[in-house]
Amino acid sequence: MNLDESATTFPTWLDARCWDRANRELLAKALTEFMYEEIIDPAIDDDANLTCDIGGGTLTATVRRRALGWWRVDPDSISWVDSTPTGSARADSARVDSTGGAASDETGERDEADEHAEAGERAKADVPGAVPLLAQLLTAHGVAPAVVANLVSELHSTLLSDAWLLARGRPSAEITGLEPVLVESELRGHPWIVAGKGRVGFSADDLLTYAPEAGRDVHLLWLAAVPSVADTRSVSGLDNHMVVREQVGDAEFERLRAHAQLAGLDPDSCVYLPVHPWQWTNRILPLHAAEIARGELVPLGEGSARYRPQLAIRTLTDLDHPERRYLKLPVSVLNTSVYRGLPRERTLAAPALTEWLCGVVDADPFLKESGLILLGEVSSVSVAHRTYESIPDVPYQHTEMLGAIWRESVEGYLDASERAVSLAALLHVDAAGEPFAGELIARSGLSVDEWFRRLHHAVLPPLFHVLYRYGAMFSPHGQNCMIAHRDGVPTRLVVKDFVDDVAICSETLPEHQGLTPQVRSALDDVTLDAKTLRKYLQNGLLICVYRYLAEIAEDRLGLPETSFWTQVRQELVDYRRRFGDELAERFALFDLETPTFPKLCLNRLRLFERGYADDAERPVISAAGVVRNPLAPPG
Repeated sequence: MNLDESATTFPTWLDARCWDRANRELLAKALTEFMYEEIIDPAIDDDANLTCDIGGGTLTATVRRRALGWWRVDPDSISWVDSTPTGSARADSARVDSTGGAASDETGERDEADEHAEAGERAKADVPGAVPLLAQLLTAHGVAPAVVANLVSELHSTLLSDAWLLARGRPSAEITGLEPVLVESELRGHPWIVAGKGRVGFSADDLLTYAPEAGRDVHLLWLAAVPSVADTRSVSGLDNHMVVREQVGDAEFERLRAHAQLAGLDPDSCVYLPVHPWQWTNRILPLHAAEIARGELVPLGEGSARYRPQLAIRTLTDLDHPERRYLKLPVSVLNTSVYRGLPRERTLAAPALTEWLCGVVDADPFLKESGLILLGEVSSVSVAHRTYESIPDVPYQHTEMLGAIWRESVEGYLDASERAVSLAALLHVDAAGEPFAGELIARSGLSVDEWFRRLHHAVLPPLFHVLYRYGAMFSPHGQNCMIAHRDGVPTRLVVKDFVDDVAICSETLPEHQGLTPQVRSALDDVTLDAKTLRKYLQNGLLICVYRYLAEIAEDRLGLPETSFWTQVRQELVDYRRRFGDELAERFALFDLETPTFPKLCLNRLRLFERGYADDAERPVISAAGVVRNPLAPPG
């Protein structure tokens, strides 16, 4: 599909087939996740038929009970009966039109069975759009009108993206061998959050220019800053100039230096930083105009490198040099739970946190044995907005607008026979119903059962060890983790974006004695009690990734969910057996074998807790209800 076809002024790719499919899938996902989070409680009979009254009609669908006690709605089964008088009239009219007149048998009367069958087909075909139904449903369940209204916009943006992906998406078999960033451009987004691609702040043109699914090159703008306005940090042995030179190459770096000097800056002491073009237009130019006018921030022009956004939209890969460091830049759109800026304190603490955590991995024999890879955030820069910083309790989005983090590329850690792909890719199913994971299994030559054993063995033990041994945990969801593999065979876990999500326990552990004051300060707001810390693994991996992967394993690959979860449980049993003598107290402290664990609710956060409030702090997800723990002993 050429670029002209993606123009929002004439979207030839947007047709009724893709739009209907996107609506059905979004509606099924919403019903599934709203039931999981106990937002709605529709009637489900003994034959797994769901009935839900919405406004002036009734929605029905078939559902399937999953192993952890949640229900999956089948999008193809959704039917709608409009009970309003005008709706009934429309249905009667459609009935006549669809048959070309009232059909009759020998007695001139319609066969009753045929009438029922046709009515069912009409109901299936005439399901209203997902957004109006969900707006009515959420309003009836107590969601505030302002929240529903804003959500309508997010849902439409998500649908537009979903329709685009349905129109242009490639089969799973075609994408398994691509670079990780190109695989991520084919993915459908967050499996749990219903408005997963709302991206409040993006126009339709922005969506098809800067979103990962757009498949467009992004050229970054570069700035030079006087040292008094830009704070920098780096790991030992690096500095801002070294990192930028390695990022852009010698010739481009000399160009940046020359432009800085022409503008009156000292090229040897100024700070260089990239800016996302959307951020420049929508935030930096209008809000940092004073610094630009005074020559404290100097535009250096557009870089020549071609970048593509990863699934996490603010992290970019150099398409022509994927071995170069990834760039994480602020893109101040509201998506999923938060504005996608760069928190100033965490940005500046990133290199110190990287040195500590990577030092832990390098010094730990078991983590070295497991092959765990941490993609370190080795350098950072942050520019404060003076006026916003002076406002007490200013909304956090205004303090995260300008900065950059340089993160290591996975390419430098893989051997010649390895490739890597995000865990999110393992949840991908193409438009024809073929799972990405199935293609990896086919390439591996392993049985389905053995392939999943290898996957769990690569993913789980290092996470257990970080929790039990060091009282720390990442948020190991699909965007934050990758799996390295050789010809489809899982080999080891890769964790990225760990600095933004890492937390440590509040209990005093000997392993925390080596924390520097800077690292301790950075972790102050994420020092959690043991019960809260373990939720990172339980909800971040088991619910946000494995819940959906187990479903794919059973429905599309032939491995029963019970077998999937038995394998997961066995990894914990094996780990505890190996370290039982030395970590027994930690097993009790970070107990992963409780019968249930609290259910974090990502959609509830937006709908009932935070809404669209512009608050001073990033939101903290709370729990509602419990989940049956797949790591608990059987019986």
